Amino acid sequence: MKTKKEITRYLIVTPFIGALDFGIYFLLIHFRLPYSVSKAISYTIANGISYLFSKYWVFKRKRKQATTPEAGRYFIVDVILFGFNIIANQAILCVWPHAVFLAVAAASILTAALSFSCNKFFVFKTSS
Repeated sequence: MKTKKEITRYLIVTPFIGALDFGIYFLLIHFRLPYSVSKAISYTIANGISYLFSKYWVFKRKRKQATTPEAGRYFIVDVILFGFNIIANQAILCVWPHAVFLAVAAASILTAALSFSCNKFFVFKTSS
């Protein structure tokens, strides 16, 4: 039952985070930043906000439950997913150079699915 609630909350938060990521990404490429740089910046900002939602609402961790190992695990997962997101975005653009929306959407959806699993079973895991 707890996992169903977490998935439901995650599915509510994820489109908001995705829209934030898209918005920042397209704003930055509008100002002619390279796609990969724009994606790196948009992902970092959106992911920071996602961490707060995940920690305090999706997985219901309390402030006193914040631990250095949890932050370390989050950082490790974040770095891996950050690289995955940029590589996925760029790989799609290599195949379809003008499919910017498809690239950012697909990279974000794939990263979100991996993120939930990593956060649930590695970052915010409970000892029970």
